[in-house]
Amino acid sequence: MTEDELNTLLPLLKKRIPYDEDFFGDDASWNEALTQLLEDSRNILLSKLYPFENYSSYTIPAHKYNWILRCSVELYNIADKMGVTSYAENGISWSKYTDGLSKSLTSELVSHVGIPKYTSTQENGD
Repeated sequence: MTEDELNTLLPLLKKRIPYDEDFFGDDASWNEALTQLLEDSRNILLSKLYPFENYSSYTIPAHKYNWILRCSVELYNIADKMGVTSYAENGISWSKYTDGLSKSLTSELVSHVGIPKYTSTQENGD
């Protein structure tokens, strides 16, 4: 993730995932966790958009920033104490959403695919 992308997205993500001293411990850990969530979301986005390309040097399209933020929040909710949806004990039930990203979020992405490029060794059947 570029510095510009991080400088744009990190303050927005901080508004969606507030600091929790019990969970993060200190501000540096919070920043590191949010940065990692953004990086993971970036990789998920680019791997879905460009499944057959080396996207490591690609930048995030600006119109996908909101998707990156929503993906980061979903990843956080899956990983932490907030993703509870069902559990049963003494007549009380809740559970934790752990299946991965929601279908509604991932279905927003349309892959860019085309004819794979061949190298000279592939043309010879190697």
